[in-house]
Amino acid sequence: MVTLMDEYLDEYNLSSTNPMTLVFFKDAAKHASRLARILAQPRGNAMLVGVGGSGKQSSCRFAANMAGMKCFQVRVVRYHRPREGWDDLNSARLS
Repeated sequence: MVTLMDEYLDEYNLSSTNPMTLVFFKDAAKHASRLARILAQPRGNAMLVGVGGSGKQSSCRFAANMAGMKCFQVRVVRYHRPREGWDDLNSARLS
């Protein structure tokens, strides 16, 4: 499984403007494959909980790529109202 993850990572790095260097030990590979399976389901979503710097964001970006999706991150600013949030999501769908 780790070999397959490394191949997916090479594929991700070739197509991404922000390449990642990830180390896939057994548990990390399991988490990434589980996330990809969840995200590939209709209306699939997951809440990632853990300490900062544990690789949640990188794992999620990688899993989204494995599931054939693109990642979009809403930047929350001080005066971000619900309407701006919906506009951000709609602009992400269009691009």
